[in-house]
Amino acid sequence: MNIFKNIQPRTLIYYCLGIITCVFVFNYIQIFDFKPDLNGDNVYYYALGKALASGQGYTNIMFLEESPHSHFPPGYPLFTALILLFFKSYTALKIANGVLFGLSILLLFFLTKRISGNMLLALLTCLLCCMQQAMLRYSTIVMSEMLFTFLTMGVLYLFSLLDTDRLFSKDRPRRQILYFAGIIIGLNYIYFVRTMGTSIIIAAILYMLLLCGQKAVGWLKSKRENSDMRIIHLNKRALTSNLLILCIIIATFAGAKTAWDFRNKSIGVTQSDYLKDFKKKPKGQTMETFSDWTERVQNNLVSYIGKWIPTAVISDEPAFDQKVTRTDLIKGTCIVTLMILGLIALPHMKLLLFLYIGITMAVLMVWPEQYAGHRYFIGIIPLFIFLFLNGCVEGLRLLVKKMPETTFTRLIPTGGMVIVSLFLFPHYAKALKPQQNFATYKVWNEKIADAAFVEYIYAINWCKKNLPEDARIACRKPELFYLFSGGRKSTSFPQYATPEDLLNTFKEKNLSHVIIDRWFRHGYVTVYPMVQKYPTHFKPLIQIGQNTKKQLPTLIFQFFPQAEL
Repeated sequence: MNIFKNIQPRTLIYYCLGIITCVFVFNYIQIFDFKPDLNGDNVYYYALGKALASGQGYTNIMFLEESPHSHFPPGYPLFTALILLFFKSYTALKIANGVLFGLSILLLFFLTKRISGNMLLALLTCLLCCMQQAMLRYSTIVMSEMLFTFLTMGVLYLFSLLDTDRLFSKDRPRRQILYFAGIIIGLNYIYFVRTMGTSIIIAAILYMLLLCGQKAVGWLKSKRENSDMRIIHLNKRALTSNLLILCIIIATFAGAKTAWDFRNKSIGVTQSDYLKDFKKKPKGQTMETFSDWTERVQNNLVSYIGKWIPTAVISDEPAFDQKVTRTDLIKGTCIVTLMILGLIALPHMKLLLFLYIGITMAVLMVWPEQYAGHRYFIGIIPLFIFLFLNGCVEGLRLLVKKMPETTFTRLIPTGGMVIVSLFLFPHYAKALKPQQNFATYKVWNEKIADAAFVEYIYAINWCKKNLPEDARIACRKPELFYLFSGGRKSTSFPQYATPEDLLNTFKEKNLSHVIIDRWFRHGYVTVYPMVQKYPTHFKPLIQIGQNTKKQLPTLIFQFFPQAEL
């Protein structure tokens, strides 16, 4: 460490930021994927942002009949709208998410350096995050994970800078008010970015509530002991300041939530879609008994400890249906134990981090197990990596505590952390290889996608080139049709319906064309029987793919509502 002895701390920080930036840019360029992601949610975000940018309001514009949107909160679409005002490109939104991820890592450096007092630990944490495959994947998808991560890192860092005892005192630095304003804006905007963002808001409220309790005890104790009036005044001032902060956080959050609820109520939405999903079992049944809930918690506990948390820290992407073995549970338990040790050892902010991480994981324990995965705790993966490394440092420090203090024993905790990081870096790099290979393909084709999907995209392109703008098309995934057709509208059809009911639906919607594909089985299960039963209503236009015993083609039909039966 003597090589850094004559380097100014600020200069060291600049070196660290330069290294982090270079590593991030190098990895991001290698995994950047120009192809649209097939997750339907990212298409919704894109379309909602486009609607806001064009002045159409918070509206579903992908479908034949436009309607106010209420499922996704408007925070991330507002961000995409801002980008689309200046760069009318889907790729620009992907790059913007990458910028958010890069800024999140820089914020993470300042946060972890401040709360641990260890610059090397902060640097290694950030370098690992620059290579974390799950986070890099979501940094090239038009979804809200990176904005959420950026905002939460920002709020946590501002909390680490905030002097809650003197915030409303005349002698406090002016920048303290700016920190607090940033916290309030960040917390309320987080609520509109992701529903899971409520976890950090509740954590902030509980954190301030506990601080208020602590200050109240201190004030009452100083009064009871007849302490110096100055001490009593300072304790009272601290209590008042923390109470005001608590009240402002609660009031602004209540106002933001009320405004969003009022807007949804005004368009006829009285219950969140998330509540419906919350009660669903993996096979579609509904949660009913107490044993259903205990089984869900048990399943989630096993999957997160044995699979999702360890693979987030070690950077890997397990298969969703991969079974958790006893070895996986032992490895996961060791990693979680080190993370808890790393949290306990922190000199600052341990309570707020405990509340935020604890509430997030408590929600995931009762969340439907079919939705488990890195995506749902992506905002705390950087904290997990940091706490894991800090736990390694603290664990080694405890091991050498009773050994004679020498230069060698003092270096063991730091050396151990560096060795663990050197072990992880190759693993992180290996985990990125599939993404790097996948990103080399600029468009979807048979080499990287199912042939049925490629046929579906070909069918969309055919409709784009050969059908009139006013064609009213039915297909299984209107959001993907909207994206790959350059913004043309369509509508879906029921997954299950009788030929008679489906024909009436086609007539009521005044449809003109329909795509029957083999990528989604409902085209052949639901629509094709109607075509066979009412052949005079349907004219075949194009067949994509072979019609064999092992394979069905993708078909496009023109629909004639007034044809005779």
